[in-house]
Formats: sequence, C-alpha cells, structure tokens
Amino acid sequence: MTLPTSTRKETRETWDIALQWVSANQKFIRKVAAPYMRHMAAEKTDVLQEATIAAFKAVIATRKKDKPDQFISFFRVIFKTNCIKLATGIHTVHCLEDFYLPCSDPAEDIAEIDDTTCARIDEALRSVSKRQREVCLWLLQQPVPVSTPDIARKFRVSRRHACRLVSGSIQRISHSQQ
Repeated sequence: MTLPTSTRKETRETWDIALQWVSANQKFIRKVAAPYMRHMAAEKTDVLQEATIAAFKAVIATRKKDKPDQFISFFRVIFKTNCIKLATGIHTVHCLEDFYLPCSDPAEDIAEIDDTTCARIDEALRSVSKRQREVCLWLLQQPVPVSTPDIARKFRVSRRHACRLVSGSIQRISHSQQ
C-alpha cells in the first residue's frame, strides 16, 4: 500500500523539521539525556537519532492537538521515555530486520581465539569485581548476543542491575586498559 502523495510530502517535511530542530538543539538534547547516559549502551549518534524520532513524534502530536507552543513539553516526555527505555535495556523501536542480519558462525569465532587473546581477557577481567567477572565470563561463553533481560534472568537480578553490572564492567575494563 502506498501513501497518497500529499501525506508522503507532509511526512518528509515533518522529518526535515525534526532533523533541523535536533541539529540546532543538540546541547538541550544532551541535557535531557544526561541523567540516563551512563546507563545506556548508546553512542552520541544513537541518542541524536532517538531525539530525531522524538522530535518527529512531537511535531505530529502538536499538529494533531493544535498546540504548537507545547512542542518542547511533548518532545521532553517522548525523548525522556525513550532514554529510560534505552537505559533499562528495552528496545525503543522493534525491528524485524534485526533477526535477519547475517552473522558469523560461533564455531569459527571460537576457533580464532588463541592463548594471547585468552591472556588479554584474563588481564582485563582482573580489574572487575567477582560478580562482574562472573557476568563477563558468562557473556563471553554465549554463542549469540544476549540482552539485558537474559542477563537478569540468568543471575536473578533486576534488568537495571544487570545493565549496571555490564556498564560498570565496561568502564572498569576500559579504565584499566588506558
């Protein structure tokens, strides 16, 4: 089903407005996302993309409700909600194409690990706590990527705590490698 031309044109214009607003207000976006950034496994570009989607939705909402002066309020609520979801490990947008991405055979990846790599992994894991080490080793043993809820179930902790364990491990390992 194709959209009528006028709707497609309006959608494109709305998207352009959202892109322009995000590029002009990056400082404000960082300020809104700041409390959640340390818990998010996201880069600056990911946050800006989420902000663009939130701005797009906010523009649509202000048009529907005929309240253009409420854009910032709508944006803040939508964007904060997405940041909270990212911080807790919830996918903000579900995409079926994720399941069709080509990936390497886990057996091939395991075959490539040599003694030097094992030694470097052991050295990196010395900088983390015992619990973080358990989580990291379990993650390394998984044949496919796992989600925060998977980690939470395995170690019987909340998703938020699982996210903290992983992000804390990453921070400790990255600081020890510098």
